Amino acid sequence: MTRFTKEEMLDELRTIFLFEADHILLGAGEKAAVNFIGIPLPESGEYCFAAPGQVNLSRFPISAKFARGYDIAFAPSVLTGFDGSEFQDLLVFMEGTPRAGGISSGGETHRFMTADGYCRMVADAAFARWELEWNEASSHTFTTRELALLSNMTEGAVRNAIADKSDDGLRAIPGKKPVSVERNEALRWLKGRRGFIPSPQRPSEDRFLAEHLRDIRSAEALGNLVQRQLWSAFGSPHAAPATLGWSADEVEQWCRGSFEFEESCARQLAQALDFDVPLFVGKALEVSLRRAAGAGSESQ
Repeated sequence: MTRFTKEEMLDELRTIFLFEADHILLGAGEKAAVNFIGIPLPESGEYCFAAPGQVNLSRFPISAKFARGYDIAFAPSVLTGFDGSEFQDLLVFMEGTPRAGGISSGGETHRFMTADGYCRMVADAAFARWELEWNEASSHTFTTRELALLSNMTEGAVRNAIADKSDDGLRAIPGKKPVSVERNEALRWLKGRRGFIPSPQRPSEDRFLAEHLRDIRSAEALGNLVQRQLWSAFGSPHAAPATLGWSADEVEQWCRGSFEFEESCARQLAQALDFDVPLFVGKALEVSLRRAAGAGSESQ
């Protein structure tokens, strides 16, 4: 299956809010609809055909949960924090979205109202990820849809795997309808799928963290990453000096991005944070040089 982007999902979420604005317009009137969506009523008299880009997602707290849900589902990383209760929020939100929209059309439909909707797939895949890898007490059994989402395969391909009686096949629970798979069997099978991305258990296993580190272009951005990971590694940046044998000011300089590059210090910090050492040391040198070059150009 073709994986959609996070921005495509967020555009669909904007569309959901436009359809919800039409629902509010019908039920409570124009003032309530405008207060909800934050944009004037279009000349057409309905919101569902308005450009999604007009919707400011920062008005709606669920938007940040969908963004994190996308990362958990399809780009799992130690950088992404996600409370277990948030999975339920995504599912409940999707159950409450409009099933039809528009006023003059008498019931405009949209992809988000179907199982193929991007937001629906994120909600389902994030929940399945939680049950698969994080909820150790889970008794959840996995549907062909959930396995397809996690493996980046079609449901037809998953059903073919269930029909496969070889060692590479997928074992469904005998006699259970609809067809479902126990957690341990689902995890075993998924680990053998090329399209499945397991959640990293530590930073050195995290390919998305490594990509983020490669993309950093400023000492401040590197400092933000260091500060964030100091919380994960030590419980707080304040606990780092004693462990590293550094002063509190030295740790703070790395968190602010004002550090003076020293290879031995960068290497020690990378090892403490379980980063790829050559990558981190090289990036620390790079951003230090960029900072110095920027300061030099400003002084001219």
